[in-house]
Amino acid sequence: MISKLRISNFALIEHLELDLKKGFTIVTGETGSGKSILLNAFSLMMGERANTSVVGSHAKKAIVELHLDNNHLDHSFFEKHQLDIEETTILRRELVKDGKSRAFINDTPVALSILKEFTQNKLLIHSQYNTYELKSKQTQLELFDSLSGITDKVQAFGLLYHKMLLQKESLSRLVNDFQKMSKDKDYNQFLYEELNNLQLDQRNYSSIENELFKLENADEIKEGLYRVRAFNDEQGAYTNMKDILKQLNKLENPATEIKELISRLNQISIELKEISNDSEFIIESINDDPERKSELLEQLDEYNRMLQKHRVGSQKELIEIKERLSHSSLDLIDLDSKIKQMEESLKDTESKVLEQAESIHLMRTKSRKEITKNIINELKELKLPHTEIYFDMDKGVLTETGFTTLNLLFSANLGHPQIEIEKAASGGELSRLMLALLKLISESRNMPTILFDEIDSGVSGNVAQKIGSLLKNMGKTTQLLVISHLPQVASKAEHHLMVQKEVIKNKTFTRVEELTDDSRVNEIARLMSGENITESALETAKSLMK
Repeated sequence: MISKLRISNFALIEHLELDLKKGFTIVTGETGSGKSILLNAFSLMMGERANTSVVGSHAKKAIVELHLDNNHLDHSFFEKHQLDIEETTILRRELVKDGKSRAFINDTPVALSILKEFTQNKLLIHSQYNTYELKSKQTQLELFDSLSGITDKVQAFGLLYHKMLLQKESLSRLVNDFQKMSKDKDYNQFLYEELNNLQLDQRNYSSIENELFKLENADEIKEGLYRVRAFNDEQGAYTNMKDILKQLNKLENPATEIKELISRLNQISIELKEISNDSEFIIESINDDPERKSELLEQLDEYNRMLQKHRVGSQKELIEIKERLSHSSLDLIDLDSKIKQMEESLKDTESKVLEQAESIHLMRTKSRKEITKNIINELKELKLPHTEIYFDMDKGVLTETGFTTLNLLFSANLGHPQIEIEKAASGGELSRLMLALLKLISESRNMPTILFDEIDSGVSGNVAQKIGSLLKNMGKTTQLLVISHLPQVASKAEHHLMVQKEVIKNKTFTRVEELTDDSRVNEIARLMSGENITESALETAKSLMK
């Protein structure tokens, strides 16, 4: 049960703090006074998405807060989500103008999905538009499942159904990949053989390029190196250097700069000797071999062609491509194995889906008679004594709710056949049917709090009185907050809240006042006669409240 409601800077409400009581509380007020603001505030606690336009015009943040007693606290929920357990559970939504929204349970930030999970069995909200949703086949099935007590089973089935769909999508992708890889298999093998022929693991193509360069430029290289080799000849640079050093080394105690020069000349002499020897080695390694040159040229041309073909710039990258291609056959085998595993998994899931769909359909058909009986009994109390309803069920296309197709047939008049409710029921009949359904649902789910927004739409007079009496009876076990314009309904309430607008310093506010005694009589009289309250209306109001 909700013990307290706090609202700050939400739409036209600057600040509101209400102590909510057990039983049946009526909420009245003129059209446009702000009753829908209360409805929207409660909806936020159900995890609904928030529109930041509700933040007060002169505020940065709007806050809606509910205090709940812990008479039926689910400790497992708090343990599951690592939430603190307090004497009173406090739910809070905070909205800021930049679009951010935060939710809290006992001051711990939570996702909206967690807030929704917590409140779905603690608060039921029925807006005036929900009644017309009764014409929807989906809504009819959802309500029927609630009455059957199988909502949790249907939700679990829905998860399994979507798992099956995901498995089908995954399998389809794997099969498509396999087909593409199979189609590309021969071509990939051809590419692999091309790269394998390059002998990338045995050949160093940088060395091949170097060798080919020497072969192609042999004459020019030898001519230059012959001159270098001549450093060691009788009149060569090395021989001359030796003579110069021999002459300088005869000097006794040469000056420091002469010693440094001799040292440098020695180093040059050694380098000249090594250069001359190296040139000799290179000359001997260069063989003008046309066959070898042709062989290397062919290898290098093919190598460069592969670089261009695969759009890479190095031998290392070609080796990596070759390795990937070598694994493609293994990948194909692995993919085939994955497909077989997925097929088995999908087959198992499909079997469970069909099994559960059959079970859910059977539970629905078995509960149909009892549910129909209970609804008819409730409608008799609501001045629909001749109502006949029938939940027509059949098997159709498998969906997330099973393969049950449900069609609610309805007749409110004796001697008239049952037809689809969207064609048969008036607005007032729809309201009463929805009220009967929700009453039965709240009883089956032991719902602590229900908020009704004009559940009495389309009715008047004696029917309205019956609705008021039914709501009063519901209030014995359930906390009811009922928005209504009907005096017959309002008069049956235990508590009364009036919503009204007021203008302070050229600014409009919505405020909520708890009415007692005479003020309540006046409000019920206003519902009957308008702003000009007559003595007759006052007397009638008093009579209704007895």
